[in-house]
Amino acid sequence: MPVLCSRCRGAPAEVRVAAGRLRLCPDCFIEYFEERLMKTVQEFKMFRPGERLAVAVSGGKDSGALLHALRRVYPNLELLALHINLGIKGYSDHCEEKVRRLADMDGAELRVLRIGEMGFTVDDFLKTIYRNRVCSPCGVIKRHLLDSMTLESGVKTLATGHNLDDVLSTMLETFFAGDLAQLIRLKPVLPSRHPKQTKKIKPLIRLSEFEDYMYALYTEIPIRSENCPHSPAIKKGREVLEALGKGRPGFRYQALSLFLKKLIPILEREITQPELKTCGRCGFPSSEDICAYCKRVDLVKGN
Repeated sequence: MPVLCSRCRGAPAEVRVAAGRLRLCPDCFIEYFEERLMKTVQEFKMFRPGERLAVAVSGGKDSGALLHALRRVYPNLELLALHINLGIKGYSDHCEEKVRRLADMDGAELRVLRIGEMGFTVDDFLKTIYRNRVCSPCGVIKRHLLDSMTLESGVKTLATGHNLDDVLSTMLETFFAGDLAQLIRLKPVLPSRHPKQTKKIKPLIRLSEFEDYMYALYTEIPIRSENCPHSPAIKKGREVLEALGKGRPGFRYQALSLFLKKLIPILEREITQPELKTCGRCGFPSSEDICAYCKRVDLVKGN
């Protein structure tokens, strides 16, 4: 006999959810996912009703699940999908095509920026000192351009698809690197600290990577079927997270709760955030006279 859904008790369960030890059928899992997103938005007061919201969409499962769930949970919300085509050969155009289909499916306004039209691509960093470690400059480029696109659109809040696993693995990497001030940036809501910086929110912070994938699968949204050729198979933080969580289904949720309720308040009380300057080149926030973005662009363009 098949195991029945923990909620409806009428359909075979297909998904096991660690939070609450639930076994859910596809319909109840979709409902569970959207309820969890809504509760996270409400708990952390991520945005106000009627507010225009920008959503960073990459073409992957996480940002795709985020945009689609926001549209279903908040049908009257004005959504602006932002996509950056990174110019990665055999990958970026594939991602852009999925994003265009998703935005059309969800009735979201879409803005696409192709960095190739700016005179460089992420592939070009392979010829610099970064060589096969282009994830670092790629992250800097994306963060800067997403802020720029959001502000140019007159929007104040940017939602990203960072999920539970993303936050915890980055937390581990950052902690072991000793960068305690940077840990504070992993909060569900990160307020703006500079006129050219957007408020960042993470509505998926209490949903796992697996749950994002299953939601995308069950709602049949278009997502990329290829992996970035520059991305490592698995990051060190993710390896540690997998080892710590093995055989402990509730570990991730307990770790996140500890991080949010215990560690973050201590860090905010004891650690002073570095003062932000204004980049002398682009006018965006920076800890130095010239920001990391401008330095990376200079490097790849050979200036």
